[in-house]
Amino acid sequence: MLTGARIWACFAVLFWTVGFFGVIDLVMLLGVNPAFFAVMGLEASWGVLFTFIVSGAFLAIAARPAQPWPAMVQLWLVVAALLLASVAAEDAGPLAAALMLLPMSLVPLLSRADRPKRANRRLMPSGPLLALALLGAPGWWSYAAVAVEQSLAPGVVDDTSWGLSHWPIQAALGLLLATSVLVMAFWPPGRTLLGTTTGTSAIVLGLCWLVYPDSAGAVHSPWLAAAAILWGNAVILSRFLDRPEPGPDIRRAAPAARPDLPNLEAAADAPDNPTARRRR
Repeated sequence: MLTGARIWACFAVLFWTVGFFGVIDLVMLLGVNPAFFAVMGLEASWGVLFTFIVSGAFLAIAARPAQPWPAMVQLWLVVAALLLASVAAEDAGPLAAALMLLPMSLVPLLSRADRPKRANRRLMPSGPLLALALLGAPGWWSYAAVAVEQSLAPGVVDDTSWGLSHWPIQAALGLLLATSVLVMAFWPPGRTLLGTTTGTSAIVLGLCWLVYPDSAGAVHSPWLAAAAILWGNAVILSRFLDRPEPGPDIRRAAPAARPDLPNLEAAADAPDNPTARRRR
């Protein structure tokens, strides 16, 4: 049924993928326009952030508007990363994106037809996910730090969309990837969505770095690109780990069959029964 939350979420998907050039930048990775070869790393970071992570969250809300909390948490993580990147890079571009994204993320909560169920606040740490978060954090923090450094350097190769520089947005993506798996490690309801979008983003980034290693925004190392791909696959698969085992079957057991009582009369009349012989 089309409800207010679903309609708004579908509009948000179109806005961030098409209007904000999310999917368009991803299409550039196919080599359709050689003019963008020099900035493919920046195209990839912009594309995965606004297509897989932002639009993916709104798509999850459109699919399950009564359970929006994993998508909401993902969107709020993006807002926090954009705000931090705006401060670190001394650039208003991420701030503008955050100011658009935050109110858009709250609109689905206003739909009366899709009143959200109570959020599951129970924390359940996962050792494998925590290890993945700690393993990937140094690389993604470095990825964000380089993006901040390039944002502050004059005359670097850059690309812009709607007047927003791509380098600070790439810094926000690095901060997000460093923290999203950490959230997954402690909050089970977010593992499916966060694991899918985070892992897919890391895989696409790694593939872009392998194909366009000399482009702006890329990591100029095939080993680091391969590590990002492996890490992304591990994050996607890790959401199947540490699932709660089903509890014991508490259904009432069927009553045991009543044993047949011995036939005392037949036993008394048996020919080998001494009592029966005495009666004869």
